[in-house]
Amino acid sequence: MFKTNMSKTCNVQPLRFSYNVTLGCDPEFFFSNDGEIVGSEKVLPEEGLKYDPTKDRCGCDGAHTTPPGSESKFIVDGVQAELNPRPNTCRANLGNEIGACFRKLWKDLKDKGKDFNVDFRPLVDITKAELDSLSEKSKVFGCAPSTNVYQKAEEAKIKVNPKKYLKRSAGGHIHMGWHAGYWGGGADTPTMKNTMANAEILVPILDLVVANTCVLVDRDIGNVERRKNYGRVGEYRPKDYGIEYRTLSNFWLRSYQLMSLVTGLCRMACHLAEQSTDGNNYVKALDDAVSREDVIKAVQENDFDLAYDNFKKIEPILLAAAGTNYHNYPISNDNIKAFHYFVKRGMDHWFSFDSLQHWIKLPEGHGTGFESFLSSAVGSDLRNYKETPIDLNELKAAPNHGKIQVKKEVEKELVEA
Repeated sequence: MFKTNMSKTCNVQPLRFSYNVTLGCDPEFFFSNDGEIVGSEKVLPEEGLKYDPTKDRCGCDGAHTTPPGSESKFIVDGVQAELNPRPNTCRANLGNEIGACFRKLWKDLKDKGKDFNVDFRPLVDITKAELDSLSEKSKVFGCAPSTNVYQKAEEAKIKVNPKKYLKRSAGGHIHMGWHAGYWGGGADTPTMKNTMANAEILVPILDLVVANTCVLVDRDIGNVERRKNYGRVGEYRPKDYGIEYRTLSNFWLRSYQLMSLVTGLCRMACHLAEQSTDGNNYVKALDDAVSREDVIKAVQENDFDLAYDNFKKIEPILLAAAGTNYHNYPISNDNIKAFHYFVKRGMDHWFSFDSLQHWIKLPEGHGTGFESFLSSAVGSDLRNYKETPIDLNELKAAPNHGKIQVKKEVEKELVEA
């Protein structure tokens, strides 16, 4: 039996689903050699490693390749490496692009005989000797200042000296754009373009719906240290195509299923902000359910217990907004029990495999996205669960809480699907 808020009712109506949000990202990761972090400039070419979907897939001479500047690519971003895949309105297609990019990277490392490993940890230590050996450009932090809805520019500045600070973090920023050609106008519904321009409303919804929920999954204690400098709650950048949300770590790069969860929640947050009207106000319902201070504290301190309390308060709103078609949004009435069980077991239980190999072996197509993953792998495991009733009120924030040996058939399914 699950102690959730599913029995509570909510007055908001189901969202009208649309592919009017483009989803992109620029996740970071590290390279290592013999267990030590090495600067990405020692692995990637100075101009970056590009993945041209036409040339690289068909093996042509480049006569009909993707227009210059629009390819997916890996770039040097300080100590970190950064992936810039082409955005898409479909989560599965974005996952296909990320998988193809990592296949390109793996082939490049193999062909050139480079003895480096890919490291997906969100926070790492780098030796002083390695940092001193890098170029001046790689020693400093690679990102320009961000905007924060809760802090003034001076307050949001990074306070540490990057040439002496021996920790580096990897962000998992999500880029959202408005996509013309889908519904979005009308007297009562603001367009997605206007929604993304109104960061004072949209970013707090992203903090509550996306970042707070991700605290339940990404329980790495390194997030507290990371958010002293990068990825603070409320952090974003306005873009000419929409908005870049910068609070998340790269935890979702561990698997396609996690990427599917995060980008699906981002799209849901955009729809909640866009479709709020006086008679059906999702924004007000969310604001009334959880105080802004509790959201900030839960995310900034990676406080699982507070984040779970916050989630319980918005759960009825999310379920009502998601409606009955569970393929539209990651969390719905159809899979909420499985979602709680997924959180109960912890990320390490479900994703203990080699993440690089997972992306390399990811088949093209819609595959096992987050909703399918909940109904298949998680649902199957849940049906065989023989322990005490699940009550997340008793779940503590230890990174490996509830970790058990992953069943081989589940691991095989997730790596290959």
